[in-house]
Amino acid sequence: MKRFRLSLLAPLLTVIILLCFSSGAWSATKESHKTKSKLPSGTLTASQIKHLFSGKTVVANVAGKKTPSIFYFSPKGKVWRVRKGWQKVGHWKTRKDGRLCVKYKGAQRDCRIIIKKGNAYQQYAVKKSGNHRLELTYTRFLDGNQLTRLSKKPILPVGTLRAKEVVKLFSGQTVESVTARKGRISHSYYNPDGTLEQSRNGVKRSGKWRVKKNGRICLQFSGLKEKCRIIVKEDGQIKKYIVKKNGRHQHSVSYRNFTPGRHL
Repeated sequence: MKRFRLSLLAPLLTVIILLCFSSGAWSATKESHKTKSKLPSGTLTASQIKHLFSGKTVVANVAGKKTPSIFYFSPKGKVWRVRKGWQKVGHWKTRKDGRLCVKYKGAQRDCRIIIKKGNAYQQYAVKKSGNHRLELTYTRFLDGNQLTRLSKKPILPVGTLRAKEVVKLFSGQTVESVTARKGRISHSYYNPDGTLEQSRNGVKRSGKWRVKKNGRICLQFSGLKEKCRIIVKEDGQIKKYIVKKNGRHQHSVSYRNFTPGRHL
C-alpha cells in the first residue's frame, strides 16, 4: 500500500519542483528586465540639476555642430533655446531619478542625464547598452536672462518661418496684405518663376521675389531697392517683420488671404 502511495507522490513532486524552478527562472527574467543602465560616475542628482540650471543662462556646445546653443532656464519652469538667432520656447523640469527633462512645442519630452566633467557639464541620452550618447556640453552658466547679450545674431520671434515654409506659403499664390502703419491693402501674385505682380488702389507694378536660406523673403519692384524681411506665424496670423539688431523687430505687413493661382 505504501509503495502505491509513493508511486503516486513521485510524479506530483516532480511537477512541484518543475513549477518552482520555472517560477524562479521567470522571477529572475523579470528582475533582469528591471535592471537599470549603469550610470557614469559624476551623474548629477535631480536637486543638483535644479540648483545648477534654475534662473541661469547657459552656453552649450552641441555635438557635431560648430555654432553653440544658448539656453535660459526660468525658475518657473520655462526654457528658451537660441541658436543662430532662431529660438524655441518650451518647459523644463527635473525627474526624481536624476534627469533634466525639456519639452518644446510640437516635440516630445526628452529626459537626459547631466555629468560633471572637470569645469564643464555634459548631457547624455541614456542607452540600455550603457553606451550613452553625448548631446551637449554646457560650458558657461550666467545669472538671469542673458540671451540677447550673448546671441551674435538678432533673436527672431517665436514662429518665424524657415525658408522652405515661406516658399510653400507664397509660391503660386495671390496674397492679400495690409501695411501695419498706414493700412494700405495690396493684392500680389507670387509667380513660381520668381516674378511678382502687385495691385494697390488700382495701381499695378511688377518686380521679383525670392527667399534666402535664412528664411527672409525678398521683394524688388522696378526702380526700387530689394527689401528682405522675415515671415512670422503669430497668434494664428501671418505677419512680416523688419529685423532689428536690438531684437525689437518692426511689424510691417499682415497677410489676410492666400488664394492659389493668379487673381489680379
